Formats: sequence, structure tokens, C-alpha cells
Amino acid sequence: MPSQPFKGKVVWITGASSGIGAALALALSSQGALLLLSARNVENLEKVKANCTNPDLVTVLPADMAEIDSLPEIAAQAWSVHDKIDYVFLNAGFAVRDRIINTEVELIKKVMDVNFFSAVVLTKALLPLMKARASGHFVVTSSLSGKYGIPQLGAYSASKHALHGFFDSLRAELETDEIKITLVIPGLVKTDISVKALKGDGSAYGKMQESISRGISPEACAKGIIQAVANGKNEVLIGGSEIASVWVKRLFPGLFSYLIRKHPLQKLRKLGVLKKRSSQETNDTFERT
Repeated sequence: MPSQPFKGKVVWITGASSGIGAALALALSSQGALLLLSARNVENLEKVKANCTNPDLVTVLPADMAEIDSLPEIAAQAWSVHDKIDYVFLNAGFAVRDRIINTEVELIKKVMDVNFFSAVVLTKALLPLMKARASGHFVVTSSLSGKYGIPQLGAYSASKHALHGFFDSLRAELETDEIKITLVIPGLVKTDISVKALKGDGSAYGKMQESISRGISPEACAKGIIQAVANGKNEVLIGGSEIASVWVKRLFPGLFSYLIRKHPLQKLRKLGVLKKRSSQETNDTFERT
């Protein structure tokens, strides 16, 4: 594998104004990628661009992933910048933190639009162009919530489960094409996702979850994502000890069903099912080819 596999490659990152998306932008810029950065917050996008190693190779392309009807045109604009896109990091998303009984249906629809349907629409718009070039790579940010449901994250979990069904199916359909798909499953990453989350009535959640505050850094997560993509992985788990919960569910479903109702990370650690890492800044990664 080349030391800088993204050098000269055209990379489009959605949700690039903060968190994992911003960390991906900085890391990929340092490798000489030609970046397209999208999000709603143009001011933050410009800050990310200014902090990139090669800001002259960065194009800011504002986009609201909730505005589904506008996305095919945005995709066409993104493609036209360099007449190709080599990698699309579908990273935009937000969360609703509330019990399902308290969550308005319209808010569930919005979560599905931003987290799932935006990725579907952008993929549908770009797929024919990539097939014509016989080249392209979709990198889809999912979550542990895409592997199992978590209390008070029903809408968010539904959107992430949908990503797995859609992109696993698409990968199977593209078996003979030169187009790759990597599903990224971060565990706890110290971002503002819970701070920016909404309650079920649409009001601001507005606080950092303790478990998230102890997560790995966005930079460590971005490093793991980039390595997995460069290695052509189909799916990758990135995080601390919490990512072992995927295997606990698979091997001990009854135990997991009990634990998930009772603050799963705390219970799993107390029972010794998961081992704490000596440092959560370590990029602990489990990969499936």
C-alpha cells in the first residue's frame, strides 16, 4: 500500500464541519487529497478548510442533508469540480435522544432523511458516473447503533440499521464492478453529537453524555477509518472496549438483551465481559473483510 494512497485523489466528505468529518478532512489534506467539504455550517467549513495542510486543494460545497430534493444537484456540482470523485465519505448525521413513546413521528422522519436518505440519494446520483469510470469508493459512517438498538436512540438506531441493509445489498450487486463500499462502525467518539442532539419534541438535548466524553478522539477515529479504506475493508469497528459489545451480542444474545436495558457499557465492564483499554486514544480496530 502506498504511504499516501489518497494523494491526488478527489474526496468528498459530508458532515465535514466538525467531529469525525472535520478530522477526516485534516488527515486527508495532509496526504494531498483534493477535498470537497459539505455541511450546513459554512463558517465552520471555512475554518476546517483554513486548518487543512493544503487549503488551496479544498472546495467548500454547502449542503443541507435534510433537503433531500436538492441533493442530486449538489452531487452533480461536486462531480463537476474535478470531473470525478474517487471517494465519498457519507458522514453527515444527527441524533434524537429520547424514548420512542416521546418522540414525534416527524422528527423520526427527519433523522431518516439526514442519516439515511441523504446517503441513498447521493449514492444514486453518483453511482452511474462511477460505473462509467469503473472506479469509486463509498465510505459510510454507521454506529454501534447500527448493530443493535440502544434505549433512547430508537430513531438514530433505525437510520443506522437502514444504512447497513442498503449498502450491504449494494455491495453484493457491485461484485463485478470496480466500486467499493466500506461501512464504518465507530464506538464512542468524543464529538458534540449528544450536545447537538434533539429531544423527542424537537427541543435541544444540549449536554455531553459521560460515556461519549470518555470516547476516543475524532482524530484517532479518522486515522482508523482512513487505514481501513486504504486497505479496502468492507466493514470496520473503531473505538475502545465498547466495540466488543458487537461480539457479546453475537455470542451471548440473552445476556446482551438483559445488559442493554441497564446501561450496557457499565454492566459489561462490571461483569468483566469487556476489558478496559489502558488508553482510549489507542486506535482499537476490528475489521471484517
